[in-house]
Amino acid sequence: MSLYQVLSNNFEMSELYTCPTNMSKILEPRPIIGSYFLVTGVLLILIYLPCFIVIIRSKCRTPSYKLMLLLGVFDIMSLLIDSVATGILAIMGASFCNYPLFVFILGALGMGSWIGCCAVCILLAVDRCVEINAHFPLAFLFHRHVFKLVILSICALWVYAVFFTNPVLFTAHYVSWFFDPNLGKEPSYYHNMLHTTNNLMVSASTPLYIYLCYHLIYKFGYSTSMWLYRSKQQIVIQAIIFCFFHAVSAYIYVYMQFFHSPPWLILLGQLTWQWSNGCVCMAYWTLNRTIRNSAILMMLSKETRQKYGLHMGIDEQIAAERQEGTESVPNVSPGAANSAKVAPFMAEW
Repeated sequence: MSLYQVLSNNFEMSELYTCPTNMSKILEPRPIIGSYFLVTGVLLILIYLPCFIVIIRSKCRTPSYKLMLLLGVFDIMSLLIDSVATGILAIMGASFCNYPLFVFILGALGMGSWIGCCAVCILLAVDRCVEINAHFPLAFLFHRHVFKLVILSICALWVYAVFFTNPVLFTAHYVSWFFDPNLGKEPSYYHNMLHTTNNLMVSASTPLYIYLCYHLIYKFGYSTSMWLYRSKQQIVIQAIIFCFFHAVSAYIYVYMQFFHSPPWLILLGQLTWQWSNGCVCMAYWTLNRTIRNSAILMMLSKETRQKYGLHMGIDEQIAAERQEGTESVPNVSPGAANSAKVAPFMAEW
């Protein structure tokens, strides 16, 4: 049953999702693991929001930035489901049968967000491959008119996943989300083919990251430029991080859908789902200098940045050096201090 069917049926569930009366009163509180998901979810969203705002305000409209903007929407939505909502429900001990409609809607949004995140991450990997190899076979996807269709296709895929496929449903006993609501009916009734296909595609996209890392490390070789070396290093690290969490989460959830899984594997799947979204903002803050500096400029006043020596951009750096030069030569006029400390072609600044 899909969210569209629920909405068109006056919010009534089909027989497959009708809970027995006694199950609606059963609670299984998991306060420790629930608190972890709630606290880390809120923190990750707070860390992500400045980066997301920077991407929105950026004048750069390259395909990669448009994909990062779309990824931000899906990631924040996913964190609200796989972290914040998961934490609250786990602390309460509530499962699908305690709040059927509420959990059903959350699960539909979580399902769509996961599908959207995976699609965007695969395209970001392709975009990186195109940047280092203009003759990459999928380069046509980023041509101006074709790319508009790509973005529309991702949005259409999200709508289809949310409204027209079976959602994932929360189970407090395992602190995780399953397609089967555990009502004692045949699990195959709840199978979601789109989810399985998507996760297999995520797994199949791993060679894109391997190709990217190989091309950067071996094809480009060693560079005497420290900037190029660090840029290559950061791209490789980002590729490994993105690939690891999405691939592991995809593998685990495909396995869980078809085979009996121990509790530790189920919890690991939930954690990798959470960090497949959370690792993006951490990568922005640690590996993407442009977004990090823009976020600091947005959040901290100039006085605060000067106090802690956070000089963002060449203008602030030059001003700080001039001030340092003036203070270090107290007996010389400001003009002479500037001329002593600043290169001649900068003296007129």
